[in-house]
Amino acid sequence: MTTVKVQEQYVTVNSLKLRYLDWGTPGRPAMVCLHGHTGNAHIWDEFAEAMSPYYHVYALDQRGHGGSQWAADGYDRERFVEDLARFLDVLGIFKVTLAGLSMGGWNSLLYAAGYPGRVERVVLVDIGPDFGTASRVRETRPPTPLEFNSFEEAFAGARQGDPWASEQRLRRDVEARTRRREDGKWVWKADPRLFVGALGDTEPESVARYWRCMETITCPILEVRGKESEAVSDDMLQRMAKA
Repeated sequence: MTTVKVQEQYVTVNSLKLRYLDWGTPGRPAMVCLHGHTGNAHIWDEFAEAMSPYYHVYALDQRGHGGSQWAADGYDRERFVEDLARFLDVLGIFKVTLAGLSMGGWNSLLYAAGYPGRVERVVLVDIGPDFGTASRVRETRPPTPLEFNSFEEAFAGARQGDPWASEQRLRRDVEARTRRREDGKWVWKADPRLFVGALGDTEPESVARYWRCMETITCPILEVRGKESEAVSDDMLQRMAKA
């Protein structure tokens, strides 16, 4: 078991105050972990602790998420990539391994394609250049409620969308993603604008752009997916390997 203790840190990039969780000691290779849409850095807790003997691990709350500042200039994909680029520059990280879950994987692909000399390898977690059958599944889901009368109500809603996580782990996740408002209601820490509308990344232009990234990235890419993944099929894995 590693003795590295996580530290909560803040940095200002592109006029936004971003929170990140820091595991490790200077001198080890850098790994930056990027969570998924409306998530937060704590989704990486177990992974970051396991990797900390080998890497200096940073888990970033991306703009509008977790403990990071909400963004007046919006959440276009380019803004996330610009934040990542500036984050690495400010911390003096010139070679990095990127681990990206879902939306974080898309951000990793775009950064790796745009800054090829800066990325040693990429880990994609349950995401590919397009969203597979997950796009159709998400379209049938009702809108995510923005407030709850109790924590248990928020937890029950999260359980409907995640039948796989253990009781303990899902509670930790919901605790990290929610806060209690002054009126007693429980709300998401993420900017409410992130819950409205579909992700533009499922549009044909965005999908084509991610496939172009696969064709131009020269560093190794590891894909990690769940057995019941709706996002990454066997066919998509073959197409990614060919690209």
